[in-house]
Amino acid sequence: MRIRSLDYHLIIITASILFAIGFICLFGIAYYNYADAADSFWTQTVKYTDYINLMNSLVYPFLVALLVTLGICIPKRIVPDRLLVKVSIIIFAITAVLAVISGIQTSLGFILAVMMGIQTAVLLLTIKKSASVRFEFREFSAKVGSSLLHLGVVVFIFDFVNLYEQSIHIPVFWLSTLLIIGGIVMSFYPMNFKIGSYKRN
Repeated sequence: MRIRSLDYHLIIITASILFAIGFICLFGIAYYNYADAADSFWTQTVKYTDYINLMNSLVYPFLVALLVTLGICIPKRIVPDRLLVKVSIIIFAITAVLAVISGIQTSLGFILAVMMGIQTAVLLLTIKKSASVRFEFREFSAKVGSSLLHLGVVVFIFDFVNLYEQSIHIPVFWLSTLLIIGGIVMSFYPMNFKIGSYKRN
């Protein structure tokens, strides 16, 4: 499959997954408000635990699907085409083994950590205007924005999956939010940022 064709399908799949996650979030907000209106103390009952478990069960499959697309989308920026499939297979194989040995949460933590490492490298190389990073567009600010957006999404999922019971959960959530917002602004409004142009080394 050609890179342009692959990019197109990844965009469609990712947009569909994000739409589904957004719909689930809206459902969760509506359910929460309805339950809170009926009983303001419901969060102190077993109903709240059931609600959390329900929302997790609904959103987890889409998070895994999003990780699969990110597992292909993120490495392709710096991994040569001929190695992309092999690298993705290796990452997912290790993830599957960890899922069997240590559980889903550990395996998701592993693949998210790998994606964060790769995407951080992509961001740094993009800022340095390295020719080893490949994009479908020319604007430097759009490339930085895309890198920030991808990193923000990965950090957000990592926070949701692995840090939701940790004290740093909220700070990491806001960090991911800032990365995503900054990435969206720079990606969709690149002409407003005269940062520079992309040059090959």
